[in-house]
Amino acid sequence: MVNRYSLGIVQKICFAAMLIVLAAICQKLLAFSNFPPIPFLRISFGGPALIIFSSILLGPIFGALVGGASDLIGFVVFDPKTTSGVPFFQITLLYVVLGCVSYFVFKYIEKIKNKKVILLTELITFVAIFVGVTLFMFLKDNLTIYGKTYEFTTAIRIATTIITFILLCCLFLINLLLAKRFEKKYENISVYAISFSCFLIELVVMLLFGTAMKVWAFSSATFLPVFFTQLVVSFLNVPLNTFLISYIIVLMDKTLKKNLA
Repeated sequence: MVNRYSLGIVQKICFAAMLIVLAAICQKLLAFSNFPPIPFLRISFGGPALIIFSSILLGPIFGALVGGASDLIGFVVFDPKTTSGVPFFQITLLYVVLGCVSYFVFKYIEKIKNKKVILLTELITFVAIFVGVTLFMFLKDNLTIYGKTYEFTTAIRIATTIITFILLCCLFLINLLLAKRFEKKYENISVYAISFSCFLIELVVMLLFGTAMKVWAFSSATFLPVFFTQLVVSFLNVPLNTFLISYIIVLMDKTLKKNLA
C-alpha cells in the first residue's frame, strides 16, 4: 500500500496542498463537535482518513505536514473566533503524529500476509473493548465530566451497548464487503490490512496519545472521561476510515497508477 506510486517532489507538494484543504473542510465542516457536556469530543467524517491516506501516499514527513496544517487552517478559517484566540497546540500535535505514524503502521502491517490472523486479532480486540465498555457502563453509576456528574440510566446503558454492538457488526460487515468487492480485482489491496492498520492507529494515536493531549489541552478534564468517550467513538472511526481509505486507494489506482508507474 505504501510507496506504490513514484511521485516527484512537485507532485507531492500538489497532492499535499489538496489534501490539506480537503482534510480541513472535513475536520471542521463535516464534523460534529463542541458537544455541551464534552467540548473535547469531535466526530469527523473523513478528516482523519484523509490525513492517514496522505501518510500512505506521500510518506511520513508530508503526512505530518498535512495533519498539522489541516488542523491549523481549519481553526483559522472555520472555527468560531469567540471560542479561543489560538488553536490548542496539543490537538495540532495529535494530527501531526497521526500523519507521521500512519505511514509506519501501514508499512509494517502490509508485511503480515495471513489475513486470518489480522481479522481474528482485530475481532478479539474489538470484542474485548466492547465487553469493557459494557461492563464500565453497567458497573458504574455515573461519570463526572468538567465537574458535572452524568448518571448512567438504564436507557443510556442499553442504548450505548446496542449502538456499540451495531458499530462492531458494521466494522466486520464493511471488511467482508470491501474485501469481496476489491481484493479479487485489485491484487495490491488488502482490506483486512487497511482495517487492522486503522484499528492500531485509532488505538495508539487517537485513543491513548489523543486522550493524553486532550487532557493536557483541556486542563479541567480528567483522563478517564476523555478515554471512555474516545473509546466509544473508536467504534465509529475504524469502520469509517477503513471504508474511506479503501475507496480512495482504489480511486488512485484507477486514475493515476498507469500514468505514474
